Amino acid sequence: MRQIKILLTLLVLLLAQPTFGLEKSVLFTVDLEKLLKLSNPGKTIISTNNMARKALQNENEKLETELLSEEKELSELRKTLSIDEFRVKALDFDKRVTIIRREQAEKEKTLIEKVRKEESKFLKQIYPLLYDLLSDKGGSVLIDQRNVILWENSVDITNDAIDMINRFFDSTTSAIDKKNE
Repeated sequence: MRQIKILLTLLVLLLAQPTFGLEKSVLFTVDLEKLLKLSNPGKTIISTNNMARKALQNENEKLETELLSEEKELSELRKTLSIDEFRVKALDFDKRVTIIRREQAEKEKTLIEKVRKEESKFLKQIYPLLYDLLSDKGGSVLIDQRNVILWENSVDITNDAIDMINRFFDSTTSAIDKKNE
């Protein structure tokens, strides 16, 4: 794996440099994480997912408060109940806590999967735009900056890509809004 990264880095450096008097690079880089974080549709995805995370966190905190209160009541009942009666109530409480933990963990897992799917869908939607931008720049190869060690700023098209994504999604949203009117 390391050899592949070294080979890719050398390839990037070789292709990014103008050769034989050419002034344009055929290789460009883009920061996919930045596209998600700074483009309008990416910001919407992140905001929606953050709200879902916050709602789940609030639900967890509410459940925790309820369970702590119930545990305190159970501790108080221990003083008045027989050992057998208390054991039944304690086991019931432990079972419910286990079920709630499992359910909440499943909700967290589902949320994480949803976030990954939404981010993946976003990237699939923007690939044609990135291809058009790459073609407009005269490039042949586009590499995610996470896979590159060094690059010249002139081959970074991230900001241009963000502008293109915003224009495309803004115009698409406008067209949908007009159609719905």
